[in-house]
This record gives sequence, structure tokens and C-alpha cells, in this order.
Amino acid sequence: MFLEKYAGDFELGIGDPSFMGWFTVACYFITAVISFKIWLSSEQLFPKEFINKQKRFWLVITLVLLFLGFNKQLDLQSLLTSVGKYFAHRDGWYEHRRIFQVSGIIAIIVLLGGATAMFSYYMRAVFKANRWAIVGLCFLLLFVTIRATSFHHMDVVINTVFWGVRMNWVLELFGIFLIALSAVAWLRNKKSVQ
Repeated sequence: MFLEKYAGDFELGIGDPSFMGWFTVACYFITAVISFKIWLSSEQLFPKEFINKQKRFWLVITLVLLFLGFNKQLDLQSLLTSVGKYFAHRDGWYEHRRIFQVSGIIAIIVLLGGATAMFSYYMRAVFKANRWAIVGLCFLLLFVTIRATSFHHMDVVINTVFWGVRMNWVLELFGIFLIALSAVAWLRNKKSVQ
């Protein structure tokens, strides 16, 4: 009912059935599993004074990666865009949508920036130890924000192809790679300690 009324031409289904789409989803889920293993192994990996913060940090990373992995194929930002178009047409402000898009991007960047700053402040004791995971997470959230706004100029940039490789693959996989690199380093540290 909701989709029929508000979502226009949006259909719930696989958003990117290509090899790279599924490869990216696999990278999200594999990195989420590794992050979850860190959460489970926190007592063996971290000093006692940092265990709780590290557990929270890696649980947040795990949940974000799982959500982004499902979103990669369910394409929920397209649903949000379709609902937004419906209300823009219905309420008569569709002609001014660029103003709302720019305002939305600025609001999302400010909110993400504020949330990242608060999260970093709260996690400052473990920030240095997880800096690559945090950089990867910020990179992913920025990429997803840009992608979700579906701004034509940004779509042109992230869909640019160099030597057969699309920039959106590079940008998204780079963020996942940084998180995975940080997670694997922690797990390797655990094995060397035992």
C-alpha cells in the first residue's frame, strides 16, 4: 500500500545485480563478520580500561556495515528519492527541488559531521588505535550520502570510468577496505599475543 501510493516507480528488488554489486555486498558482509569477531574477542584484544569502548565501537561498525550491505542491494535511497518526488509534486515545490537537495546535503553533512565529532570525542581513548577504521567509516558515510542525494553532477563524478573501473566502485570499496584492514590487524594482534 505504502509503496503503491508514495513510491511511484520504485520497486523493491535487487538494486545492483552486477558482479561488482554482489562483490561489494560480499565485502560489506565479510568485513561485518570480522568486525563482529573483534566485538566477541574484546576481552582478549584490548586493555581492561578500553574494553567497553572498543566493544561499542566495533558493534557500531558491524551494524553500519550490515545496514550498508543490505542497502546496497535493496537500494533504499531510491525509495527515499521516490517518496520525496511524490511529496514535491503533490505539494507543488518540485520546480525548486535543487534548493531542497542542496539544503538536504548540507544538513546531512552537518549531522554526519556532528555525529562523527561526538562519536570521536566519546571514543577519543580508542581513536588512535582505530583511526583507519574511523577514516574508512567516514569515507563510506560520505560516499553513501553523496550517492543518496542523486545529484546529477555528483552522479557524473562517481560514475566516471578509468581503465574500465568505475569511480563509485573504488570509492565504496576503499572505505570498506580501510575498515577491514583495521579489523584484520586487531585479529592478527590477538593471534600474536596468544
